[in-house]
Amino acid sequence: RAADLVGDDTAAINAFKANPALAFSQFSRGSKAKSGAATPENGSGATTPNSVLDQIDGHLAAQLKRLGKHDAKTKMRALFELKAYIDEHTWETGLEGMMLAWPPLFRRHVFDPDRRVRASVVQVHADLVEKIGRRLAAQLRLVIGPWMAAYFDPHREVARTARHAFETVFSEAKRKEVFVFCSGELLEFATDNIVNQTVETMSDARFTDEQEMRSKYEHVVGASFGVLGLVIEETESKQLMERQAEFDVVLENKRTLDMIGSPSSYIRRSEYRLIRAMMLKCPELAATSHVALARALLKHCFSDSDPNAHGDMWDAVLLTTKNFPRVWISDGSGKKGPSPASRMFEFLRARCRLAPTISYPSVLALLANLPAEALDAPSFQQQFDAALWHGATESTDGSRSAHQGSRSAHREGVALVTAICECSAFLWTRTLKSTSDSDVVAA
Repeated sequence: RAADLVGDDTAAINAFKANPALAFSQFSRGSKAKSGAATPENGSGATTPNSVLDQIDGHLAAQLKRLGKHDAKTKMRALFELKAYIDEHTWETGLEGMMLAWPPLFRRHVFDPDRRVRASVVQVHADLVEKIGRRLAAQLRLVIGPWMAAYFDPHREVARTARHAFETVFSEAKRKEVFVFCSGELLEFATDNIVNQTVETMSDARFTDEQEMRSKYEHVVGASFGVLGLVIEETESKQLMERQAEFDVVLENKRTLDMIGSPSSYIRRSEYRLIRAMMLKCPELAATSHVALARALLKHCFSDSDPNAHGDMWDAVLLTTKNFPRVWISDGSGKKGPSPASRMFEFLRARCRLAPTISYPSVLALLANLPAEALDAPSFQQQFDAALWHGATESTDGSRSAHQGSRSAHREGVALVTAICECSAFLWTRTLKSTSDSDVVAA
């Protein structure tokens, strides 16, 4: 069938080099048009499929094909040539054909293990979309997922280029419209990566070592959580609630719940930020999933030993507690395991996992948002005080002595003393008030 379609047509040969699946479908449509079948293009003055594929010249086809190679040097050379091609051509002289072939290539290479390739791919994408402008609309839904995922690339240059391109192509007034227009595709993109994909499905084990496969998987999943958070931030609450069922597919999935305790700090931080965005913008979105999500958060967050993740972690914990305080209360299911309060006490005993300057200032805010049932639990105050003081004297692994006399040690000391004073005052005041109210009632 392919041989019949191609024949001696040079444009067809180039199209198959660039993107075989696209070429096949477009030439099939083109053959129907020639046979007199009714098509939207006939008589409309629009560009026909064959004329679009005519724009994929031999040079463009060769570079797109080289981009499919596995070594980074070949990809980089191809991307350099594609960047030059964009500079030298217009929509009419080649960019229309390139735009048709570009979406699957962009999606594949925007997560390349080599950051230089990712940076070049996003730069080529930026040059292309900025040059074609409004003509991007027809292909926007095909590129929006990986484009927004690039916002969360660990390499700042990639993220900055992706964001700048989006802000250049779309005015501030249009950006929210884009998220509404493409919300379905963004949710589908992120959900598929988080719920369905695995380390093995995202990479070809024949050409990629195990470490690179794992790194790519963590990158894609973390960026996908970022995309969900971005959709929440950029979409009105009413429109978000219309897609609650689609969000629930992700939020209630076992993988999502387990990933809060992922070995990857990048994935954990991305999920903390998603929870923060949801609890700030539209906590109602988690109306059906908040119990499982919050319990998973409280199960894993106090074991997080990466100080760089603690700021995002505390945002997620405090906002979740503020919106759904009863997740700190036993659900009566009889499931074994430490309670959320016990996990918090262990966290305090361990000097906040060596991030006291970040965590101690957040402890008072947590106490202020805990439900009365949690604060009034037997021996809560005694256990809390004991854990806080134990953390103050904790010096295992010599981490404190290593910083003795430094500014860091001073800041830690100030944070600890402030936390002890404020938290003790809060609990004592609450106890005195409770005692006073009891005396009044008795009188």
